Amino acid sequence: MLVAMNFGLVSRIISVYQPDPQTVINAFCKARTYFGQSSVMSYRWMLTMACIDRYTSSTANARIRKFANPYIACRVIFIIVIIWIIVPFHNWIFLNINGTTCVWSSSAVATYNSALVVICGFIIPATVMITCAVLINNNLKHKRKRRRNNVSTSAASEANRLLRARDRQTLLMLYVEISCYIIFTSPWAIFTVYNALSLSVPNKTSDRIAVEGFLQFLTETTAYLYSTLSFYLYTLASRTFRQELVKVISAIMNSRNQCCNRAGRVAPF
Repeated sequence: MLVAMNFGLVSRIISVYQPDPQTVINAFCKARTYFGQSSVMSYRWMLTMACIDRYTSSTANARIRKFANPYIACRVIFIIVIIWIIVPFHNWIFLNINGTTCVWSSSAVATYNSALVVICGFIIPATVMITCAVLINNNLKHKRKRRRNNVSTSAASEANRLLRARDRQTLLMLYVEISCYIIFTSPWAIFTVYNALSLSVPNKTSDRIAVEGFLQFLTETTAYLYSTLSFYLYTLASRTFRQELVKVISAIMNSRNQCCNRAGRVAPF
């Protein structure tokens, strides 16, 4: 997402003070959309695979649980990156500057691109995330039942209560993550479809062009917001996450203080 933001947002900021490079440099018109689409799709599919990984790690089925390991995760990441380096290659061919805008040279390609963005960038990831959330919820319910059957002492009962609290917070974080994903990415998906359908409209007025440009900027920026909000969402949604964050910060501060104390110590002659 840092790659996508550098190509997407930096050029928007530059266009406030200088001519927009996307409408002046044809190579940048192609590169901005290609690298933005490639990196955003890679990010979304890695997030989708992470939800599947959460499901596999929470299931009671030992065979399915074997898929939740770092070796498979690295292979999946590599495959996702390769796929989304290749699939958006049509941006280099069919995107060109026409007048003062960077547009598709063919309405058929624009329709294909919007279908690609909506289906592979919104519908499939959102559907998989929601499905995984439901399956994870079922897995945690089964775990709670097994824990209740195995509780025999007050200490075990207290441990069971803590595990239930952790499960609830895990689910809450997942639901918040999925909800925010849908809220922040759906406007861009809708505008992408509209932009493809309106490409063949002749003689657009200057007001309509200005409104469409503003909506493109707004929806695109909103789509970028999601990747920057994960830390804040987790901090607000989960008490356990906040406690672990405090522990990490305390550990860093303590190690720093120890280093400073050792540096200032004078050894005897």
